[in-house]
Amino acid sequence: MGGEPTVQPRMLSGLLVVETTATPAAAFAAALAGDFGATVIVCEPPRHGSALRRIGPANVQKVWWPIIARNKLSLAIDPAQAEALPVLQRLATRADVLARDDCAAGVRLRDLLGATPHAVDMHLFAPGADRPDLWPWSTAPEFATAASGMMALTGAGDGPATQPEIPLADYTAGMMALSIALAELRAGRRAGRPPAPVPMALHEALHRMNEWNVVVAAAQGAAEPRNGNRFPMNANIGNIFKTRDGKLLTVSAATPAVADRLLLMIGGPALREDPRFSTPASRRLHMDDLDLVIAEWMARHDADEAMRLVLENDVVVGPICDASDVRAQRHLRERGDLIRATDAAGNVFAMPAALPLTSPAAGSVRHVGPALGANTDEVLALLEFSKAEVAQLRSSGAVWQ
Repeated sequence: MGGEPTVQPRMLSGLLVVETTATPAAAFAAALAGDFGATVIVCEPPRHGSALRRIGPANVQKVWWPIIARNKLSLAIDPAQAEALPVLQRLATRADVLARDDCAAGVRLRDLLGATPHAVDMHLFAPGADRPDLWPWSTAPEFATAASGMMALTGAGDGPATQPEIPLADYTAGMMALSIALAELRAGRRAGRPPAPVPMALHEALHRMNEWNVVVAAAQGAAEPRNGNRFPMNANIGNIFKTRDGKLLTVSAATPAVADRLLLMIGGPALREDPRFSTPASRRLHMDDLDLVIAEWMARHDADEAMRLVLENDVVVGPICDASDVRAQRHLRERGDLIRATDAAGNVFAMPAALPLTSPAAGSVRHVGPALGANTDEVLALLEFSKAEVAQLRSSGAVWQ
């Protein structure tokens, strides 16, 4: 039979997420929800908009907002004005998830949720912000990775730790908080009870990911030191090396069999049988010497030639891709991992797709981050305000477009 094609319902269709945040973590969680069909309303201060619009230099600002605010509706609202209260009340009444940090609008909506316990209060905050009496250091969110224990493991053993200048703590915390918030929303509704709040400090997702570090430190009475690109305590062969044409390849020989094949490829039986490298225990004692041998071999080969040889010898080596490599990678293009999205002015943005990919697709990028207040009328209509009420809200300055 003919007819219109069946539209696959998105996973989170019907879910309303209200975002009030000045930091990336809750915004990323809300963006993930929007990728999979939730209606996401981002509440922004009139005139200047969300603080996330102004992160980084101009070239970063130009592309950051279109991605972090994709699939969202922008409501320009001033929560300090009394006339905004009816709008905030309806948002609180109808929201399923409140994605917030400690900005003023987020705290205001949290207070309103107390009378309408329908939504999960997904609260992301900097380390120590919930208990400053127990945290004598800065509560700036930028220090979350440092507080997790992960940063102490980055960098060479004889040098300082390296700070990853990406929102690593924010994004991992956002992913974990959204997962728990959705689970809590489901559990509460199945049990017929109000959903419990989901508070999460920004360092906690990295703390969980880095769980082995605490266990090992407790067992041996001291923390593992930095070890460059090698995993601490590692007797396996693993590091990053530069090829003759300046490309970077990463090596991982995590089993004796793979290590044997790597040593044979690089130096033949003599290297494989060298007593410094013939067993995992001896390699651990002489890893610096082995790295020099591998580095010398890599420096004699261009990346393409080295990759051909490692494939022929069944050795685990792979290229380190920068953003240009990722965009040019045919495999990623064919999978649909990267997309191109266009804003209202015709500007094109390359960005990751709604991942993970499912079949049929449950997630999509329907539009990039909107202009400030672009969806104010749409949001007020969704909240069932009349045209006369909208006009009054506009004239009072409580909302803006």
